[in-house]
Amino acid sequence: MLENIISEWIKYINRYYEVNRDDKYQYEIPDIDNQLRNDMLEFVEANKSLMQKQANTSSITQSYSNSQAYYTETSIQEGSQGFDCMIDDHH
Repeated sequence: MLENIISEWIKYINRYYEVNRDDKYQYEIPDIDNQLRNDMLEFVEANKSLMQKQANTSSITQSYSNSQAYYTETSIQEGSQGFDCMIDDHH
């Protein structure tokens, strides 16, 4: 029983995403009860929120990585300039 419910749910979710690739979400599934429809739409909305959150996290991580790379590169350049001066001073 539960296996059939889950199989049907997955089938409808996959069909929903297949038809609604343009993010307009206008596909209506015929012949399902309101509970299954509400569960499916709740999943779609939660998934959309999760994807947005991941995109935001990715952007923040990328910005942080770029800042860290710039800081590291600048520190290395400043440090190597100091070594150049030290080497030149000893000759």
